[in-house]
Amino acid sequence: MTIDPVIVLIARFGLSWLFLASAAHKLRDLGDFRGVLATYRVLPDRIVGAAAWCVVAAELAVGIGALVQFTPAYAGAMLLLLAYAGGMAVNLQRGRRFIDCGCGGAAQPLSGGLVVRNLMLSIGALIALAPTLTRPLGGLDIVSVVVGSAVLGALYAAINQLLAARARLEEWV
Repeated sequence: MTIDPVIVLIARFGLSWLFLASAAHKLRDLGDFRGVLATYRVLPDRIVGAAAWCVVAAELAVGIGALVQFTPAYAGAMLLLLAYAGGMAVNLQRGRRFIDCGCGGAAQPLSGGLVVRNLMLSIGALIALAPTLTRPLGGLDIVSVVVGSAVLGALYAAINQLLAARARLEEWV
């Protein structure tokens, strides 16, 4: 099955934006991210520091790779997103939902919604890997990619705000 190249490009640039922003956030306070990673308790303490650097490097590689249309970057994005969802799901299963997700921005406790969000984003990475129809891109296509990428970014931010608000409400109940 082939997909229109505009849809694939929107997914690709959306993933690039997501991973570059995520890596930038982690780099701003790598010590904090190291602490968040340690609270997940899925890695031995002795390798958490190196793993934090590896996560940031992987996110930068995926973000830059997606930006320059390097196909393996989309598979890397999917693997990272599934790993993040898995780490969250493991901790939710352990009953540890009041730890920071480490997603970037304000601290946000783990939730099933974050797991679903990451699973949906991994589907976006799968779309980015899809073969496209062969056709020339026109001016309207370029505008559609820019606007579509902006809409995806706004939708992602809105979903994060809703999930964070819900988590704060659950803390009160």
